[in-house]
Amino acid sequence: MEETVIKTPGVKRLIFPDMVEVNPSEATPLQKRNVPGYFLTIWVGIWVNLHMALLAFRAYKSIKKTRTALRGLQEFKEKAFAKNGRRKFSVKNKQYWFGLYLPPFPSKNFDRFILTELNRYVPHFTPINAHQQVNFAISTKCPMRCEHCFEWDNLNLRETFTLPQLQEIVKKLQYNGLGHISLSGGEPMVRFEDMVELIRSGEKSTEWWILTSGFNLTEAKAKRLKDAGATGVVVSLDHHDAEINNKFRGHKDAFGHAINAAKATVNAGLTLAISVCITRENAIEEFLTKHTSLCENLGADFIQWLEPRAEGHYRNKEVMLLPDQISVMEELFVAFNHDPKNNHFPPVMYHGYHQRRVGCMSGGKFSFYIDALGMVHSCPFCHSNDFKITDWLEMPKIGRKEITACTSF
Repeated sequence: MEETVIKTPGVKRLIFPDMVEVNPSEATPLQKRNVPGYFLTIWVGIWVNLHMALLAFRAYKSIKKTRTALRGLQEFKEKAFAKNGRRKFSVKNKQYWFGLYLPPFPSKNFDRFILTELNRYVPHFTPINAHQQVNFAISTKCPMRCEHCFEWDNLNLRETFTLPQLQEIVKKLQYNGLGHISLSGGEPMVRFEDMVELIRSGEKSTEWWILTSGFNLTEAKAKRLKDAGATGVVVSLDHHDAEINNKFRGHKDAFGHAINAAKATVNAGLTLAISVCITRENAIEEFLTKHTSLCENLGADFIQWLEPRAEGHYRNKEVMLLPDQISVMEELFVAFNHDPKNNHFPPVMYHGYHQRRVGCMSGGKFSFYIDALGMVHSCPFCHSNDFKITDWLEMPKIGRKEITACTSF
């Protein structure tokens, strides 16, 4: 295969010899997701609530403490997800998925996740996760040049960690409980073999996700990820129009890679989420409806809406959404998730909605970010550059430095 040369300003020229040429016209939509019916929705809702009540009572051995903890969790859900906190869910592999960062129900991982959240309201002595979610950039390499890239300063530098070092870091993170880990980059598919081995060697008490542009994610590779123990794939797809998406992503085949990756993910039996950065130009009902329909046709189990932040390649630029644009997104977030006529749409995860009502859960409260150089940040969009992950993990747990809290919310 002819080698494809990628030029990066200020960085040594890099070669991706295994780059696959993609024709977007050949990347056809998939079957729609399994939409839960009315009675299944009611039954699962009752089942989950009873299960959580039993979990809480076993942890507290007290009706009063159980009520207090469950009430705190319910109040959070009502603020974060609207409409009494009820959440649309997806059905996959005979399990029920209520959120991109929530393990499937029923499962041991779901139970531990809920016990961890209940512990925020009323402490108990049942084992919990030290970290609910970690985003770990395992590679600096990337063939894309995305307009909004938050790793722009680190792209295509020498890799920071070897596979054994990645394994050691993950092992230490998992030691005290880790609910969810997202492997990102750069583009994690560039280190595909290392990523497969990292997942295979890790504890399955953690949900393993891959955050990718879709680059070179074939069905055969998706099946290898599933066999290794991966949970799902988050594919970045920032526009329903191929030409506009490719321009935003800085790659002529970005749209085709994303569509093919979605197809491969679904066919391999992995959970699929589509992530989109919604810019000022796209924070309108027409775009959001068309993009959501595309995600539906791709068989997505979740959609993740991200707001642009003035970080990375967007640093010092006027990219933050305006108040009227945020209002449009919030209204559609509620409508897409709760209006019965939109039940065919996948559940939408919109972090900005809950951040404006209950604060941000990053900065170690719920999640944090490890960049491609190994530095710990509040989140990918709020770079705090606190310390190196290897140094932090060597510190005693008692007295360990805190991760900087999100300053935006």
